[in-house]
Amino acid sequence: MNATAEILMVEDNEDDIAVALWAFSKHNLQGRVEVVRDGQQALDRVLAQPLGQIKVILLDLRMPRVDGREVLRRLRADERTRTVPVVVISSSSHADDIAACYRLGANSYVCKRYSTARAGEYLIDVVHYWVDLNRIPESPGQDQK
Repeated sequence: MNATAEILMVEDNEDDIAVALWAFSKHNLQGRVEVVRDGQQALDRVLAQPLGQIKVILLDLRMPRVDGREVLRRLRADERTRTVPVVVISSSSHADDIAACYRLGANSYVCKRYSTARAGEYLIDVVHYWVDLNRIPESPGQDQK
């Protein structure tokens, strides 16, 4: 657990993780990110431990053990995590996937962008908004700056 992390990235694809971490490092955000590699690890991290400084969860949809929809469902069912912003980051642009995530309480839905010229830069835009600009109400047991 990274107690100073403001960004929890839930992603199982090693290539997507590497690109994201490279982009975060390029923008001096690497110390603000914690990565978990499947939905069960995300639930264990968020529901079983104090949130700490987490300001946004970047959530992949298709993962082993527990998929992103179930993670979202369980986060929204828990009073402690109900207001933590969850941004779904997915390769799917299907209208049904997007609609389902919003129905389950996603705050945003972003399609992964694959670009060698600007690898992972779309994540920087997402993070800057949700971490640096957005404000959320305090949740029980959550530390806020």
